[in-house]
Amino acid sequence: MINMELEFKRSALKQLKYYKKKNPIAYKIIREKLEEIINNPEDSNYKKVKKYPKYKRARKGNYRICFRVENNCIYIGRIEDRSKVYQ
Repeated sequence: MINMELEFKRSALKQLKYYKKKNPIAYKIIREKLEEIINNPEDSNYKKVKKYPKYKRARKGNYRICFRVENNCIYIGRIEDRSKVYQ
């Protein structure tokens, strides 16, 4: 397994911190999915985001994580509730 580096866009990191403080259950769900992404970023269950072809989306419950993989880095672009993520 290749060591993957994880990098967050500022707004995604802010959203993750918000969930950690205000909604610990959502934070736990999102953390579990982030660990899955780190372990297998090329999983076929991750669908491409239509507006942003470089990005993929991972879903876990009502939450979506938009990310892209470049070299040995996973770049997290967005973490949101499913009703807000594509706006």
